[in-house]
Amino acid sequence: MLAGPAVGAAWACDNGGCRPLGVDAPRDVVLVPSEEVLLLPVPLPLPSPAKRLAALPFAIEDRIAERIDAVHLALGGQAPGGEWIAAVVAPEAMARWIATAEIAGVGDAALLPDALALPVPDAGRWNVLRDATGRILVRLPDGGGFATYEPLFLAMWTAAGRPECDEQAGLGPIGSIALDLRQGIFARPRQGLSATGRRVALVAAAGLLAHGAIAAADTFALKSIAAKRGAELTSQLATAAPGRYAGSDPREAAMVAAELIPAGTTAPPGSFLPLLTRSSAALAPFGATVTVRSLGFDAVRQRLQLEVDLADPSARGGIVKALQGAGLQGRFEGATLIIAEGGA
Repeated sequence: MLAGPAVGAAWACDNGGCRPLGVDAPRDVVLVPSEEVLLLPVPLPLPSPAKRLAALPFAIEDRIAERIDAVHLALGGQAPGGEWIAAVVAPEAMARWIATAEIAGVGDAALLPDALALPVPDAGRWNVLRDATGRILVRLPDGGGFATYEPLFLAMWTAAGRPECDEQAGLGPIGSIALDLRQGIFARPRQGLSATGRRVALVAAAGLLAHGAIAAADTFALKSIAAKRGAELTSQLATAAPGRYAGSDPREAAMVAAELIPAGTTAPPGSFLPLLTRSSAALAPFGATVTVRSLGFDAVRQRLQLEVDLADPSARGGIVKALQGAGLQGRFEGATLIIAEGGA
């Protein structure tokens, strides 16, 4: 009698370790935080996987700030529009996730950015999944996705033209693994690798893990900033629009604030989200200094326009320098911080 197809399980991996989610998958898969992965739809009209993978660095090198040889690239399946889903992630993050998965006993599992565990929505819509902390996963119709927190999600959604959102009740069975980050030097060991070989691989990953402490700290900083922004939003809303909202729930305040933000362009998220992701990472160290009051995106000039309040006006020079270090142009025009591609 033939056995049925193998069914795996899904695990969630974060800085606290790996935990089972009770969700079926085609094979064992570990979901990793999408905040640390840049997902891009990439046109690769080439006939074979090997040729597409070889062309990938050239297709995205002008879309990321880091040097190609300083990041890990992975290529997933084909998106509904015919493009291919590509991922850019720091090698230190890969090493951290693999080491954590090894400790949990699922070292052979695929690594999937958690936003890609949601189904691909119809054109013009977003599939979103919100958890109790206010973290939101988003799957885009181009096959990509991202993760963020309120109220930044509201600003991103508005700048993208306020697409219709289908809120998911929870994470359902994962029908397919759209992109496995374990490729290249991070590919899982071949069957039959000796126990000694596996220990050597784990030690090497642990060494890289030590160098990934800064990346982990950045993630904690972003979460802390997001929580702080939620509290600040209710206060700012009461000041900017007296009488519109008198409660204290950041989620309700964010919904009211969304109605006050002017609709942005209908530029595709593919050009807006990478710029916003890189800008957010560059500005993360200034979370205690910078308060973003509104966000806009100029699709013609391909630049972000952030209305900001600075607790320390002398921080302007440091902010511009940090953006330049991330390969971005930044300048202040009054209270507006303008950010575009390309360092000074």
